[in-house]
Amino acid sequence: MELLSPTVDYIFKKIFESNKDLLVDLLNSILKYDICIKDLSYMSLKKMSVKEKDSILCVEAIKEDEQKINIEIQMKDTDDILKRSLYYWAKNYTGDSLENIVYSELKSVVYINILNYNLFKDDSIRHKFVLYDQKLKQQYNEDLEIYFIELDKVDIKKRTTKDKELLEWLSFIKAPNSTKVKRMSTINSKIDEAMNILKELSTDKEVREHYFNRRIALEEEANAIHKAKISGIQQGKQEVQEQIAISLLDILDDAIISEKTGLSIDRVKKLRN
Repeated sequence: MELLSPTVDYIFKKIFESNKDLLVDLLNSILKYDICIKDLSYMSLKKMSVKEKDSILCVEAIKEDEQKINIEIQMKDTDDILKRSLYYWAKNYTGDSLENIVYSELKSVVYINILNYNLFKDDSIRHKFVLYDQKLKQQYNEDLEIYFIELDKVDIKKRTTKDKELLEWLSFIKAPNSTKVKRMSTINSKIDEAMNILKELSTDKEVREHYFNRRIALEEEANAIHKAKISGIQQGKQEVQEQIAISLLDILDDAIISEKTGLSIDRVKKLRN
C-alpha cells in the first residue's frame, strides 16, 4: 500500500503532534539554534477555527538555557503566505487580548511555513526573516522569526553537510515512498520511527478517509480562488474581492474569507445572507 503524503497538513499533524521527540528533532534541524530545543508542550487550538486547526501546529518549546519560545508550524499552501505569516505571528505574540499586557512577559514567537512550492527564486531551502536595522544590519530583538522551508528544492545538488538533518526530514515529508527515503530510514532512527508511524496511519481506514477528504477540500479551495481571480481580472477591485468571497462561502468561514479577500467581516456576512 502506498504511504499517505505528509505534505497534507492532516497527516503531518498526525505524525508530529503526538510524537514529541520527532518534532523536537525536526525543529532543531530547521532552526539551527546555538542552544537547541530540549523539550516542548503542545498548545491548545480551541480558539482557532476548524480550518485553522487542520493546518496549524502550535507548541511551546523550551531551549537548553530554559528560555521559552512559542512556535507555529503551517503546512497549508496559500497565495497570501507573506501577509498570512505576519498575521498569525502577531496573533500568537499578543494573544487574544490587548488589555493588561505585561510587555516584559511577551514570549518570542517563531513561525514556520513548510511549502510545497517555490516562493523564492534562489536555491536555498530555508529562509529566515527577522526585524533589523537596514543600514547598520543590527537585529531589533529576537522576538520575531519567520521561516520558509521549500520542499521543491530538496533535490537540488551542492548541499552542504550542515543541511543533512534538515534534508533528511524534508525528503521524508516530500516523498516517503521513494527508495531514497526507505534507505535513509535504515540508518536514521528518527526517520525510521516516523516511517513506522506513517505506515500505521496509511493502513487505518478512518485516517485514509479523512486524508482524502482533506485533499479534496484543499484542492477545491485552491481552484475556487484561482477561477475567481481569473474571471475577475477585468473587473473593479471591489467586484473582484466580492466574487472571490462568494466562491469561498461554502468552504471557508467569514473570518478566513475576510483575511483572504480584504473585505470586512460585515461585508462577508451580507454576501452570505
